[in-house]
Order: sequence, then structure tokens, then C-alpha cells
Amino acid sequence: MTERHPVVFIHGLWLHASSWGRWVRLFAAHGYPAVAPGWPGDEPTARATRARPSALSSRGIGDVREHYARIAGSFTTRPVLVGHGLGGLLALTLAAEIHAAGVIAIDAMPGNPMAPAREPSAGPGAAALTRDEFRVVYGSTVSPAESDRLYERWAIPAPPWALREPAVPDTLAPAANSSRGPVLLIASGRSQRRAEPWDAAAEPRVLVPASDVVIFPDRGPSLIIDSGWRRVAESCLSWMDAQEL
Repeated sequence: MTERHPVVFIHGLWLHASSWGRWVRLFAAHGYPAVAPGWPGDEPTARATRARPSALSSRGIGDVREHYARIAGSFTTRPVLVGHGLGGLLALTLAAEIHAAGVIAIDAMPGNPMAPAREPSAGPGAAALTRDEFRVVYGSTVSPAESDRLYERWAIPAPPWALREPAVPDTLAPAANSSRGPVLLIASGRSQRRAEPWDAAAEPRVLVPASDVVIFPDRGPSLIIDSGWRRVAESCLSWMDAQEL
């Protein structure tokens, strides 16, 4: 069998890297060397990160980008980048820079649908969501009980710059060239703050040309972590197989 490309998972705002754990195990079972490194300042667990939010305060978006560029560039084989939310924008940004073999960007849309309806609670050096705010941002299409479980398991504070800077900082503008592989864009169709289904034709939000676009019309931004995560992950694996990655 042809050697599989390594896969680097990049998490977005308010979620710990361990939220990718089931994806890492599933991709590894399909022969992909997969890793899900945290952002600079993240502790090994969500609980530990919540207990030490000040570690996030001194790291800017440039630090996060450079951190993942070093990781993605450390492989001898070109990696596939898979990101969610702001992590998806990072994946698109880094793709040309590190000549990624492919990119899967999930809910990585300008206008940042991950932004909360009101400013989150301020912690020491970071901004944390309450359970209710997390339900608005991530858990709007699952039951309140499931949203609360996801919150307890994976929610972490966001660094302060995430609230101060534009939804798509200039430093995250994807490069417009063809030095990266194919791109799959995945979008959840619903959220509590976007009552109508997302329509790619009526409201274009794509920053780079994509090989394929997949919309899960009845899913919300928790689609990578909630009880339906496997369907999304398997669609990614099927696409990677079709692209011979």
C-alpha cells in the first residue's frame, strides 16, 4: 500500500486539542500518521488549560501560525492539514507556505461564526465561555445536556487577541497560489446565531478555490466533537482516498 501522508489537526477557539482525539485514532486506524498539537500555551489537558489561562495571554496569532508551520514542516512527507474554525483558516493560510499535500477546512469562514453573542467572561489573561455561551457558539444543534458534556470535556479559554482582532486577521489571509494540494471545505448548515441554513451560492464565504465543498445542512459548529462526529470524519477520509492522499 502507498505510504499515507501525515495529518496535522488544528483546533479553533475555545476547544482543546484533545477534542481531535477520536479523529486522530480513526485516521491512524486507516494508516495515516496523525497528530493534534495544541496552540502555544495550551496545557496537555483541557482541565489543566482552564486552571492556567494566563499561559495563553502572551501568545499572538503569529505565534500560533509559526508553531503549526514548524510542526507541519517537520515531516519528511508533505502533510495534510485539517482545521476547524480558526484552525481551518490557519490550515488554509499555511497550505501554500508548507506545500501541504491537501487541506480540509471545517467551518473556516470569514465573519467568524465562532464569535460569541456577547463578550465572554474575562479570566486572568484569557477569555472563557460560560456553559450558556458555549451552547450558543458550539452546541446550538445538540441537546443542552450534550452541549454541557462537550463543554466540560473540551472547553478552554481563548487568548485575549481572539476577541480584539478582526475575525480574519491580515496575517491569516490565505496565499493565492497553487503550491498546495486539493482543498475540501466543510460547513455546518445551522447555528443558533445563523437561523437559516448556510448557502454557499447565496452567501459566498470561501477565501480560496476549493476542489470540493460539503455542507452538513442540519449540523452546527459542534460537528467535529458531538455525537455525529464520525460521519464528518469518514467523509474526510473518503475525500482523501478519492484524492489519493
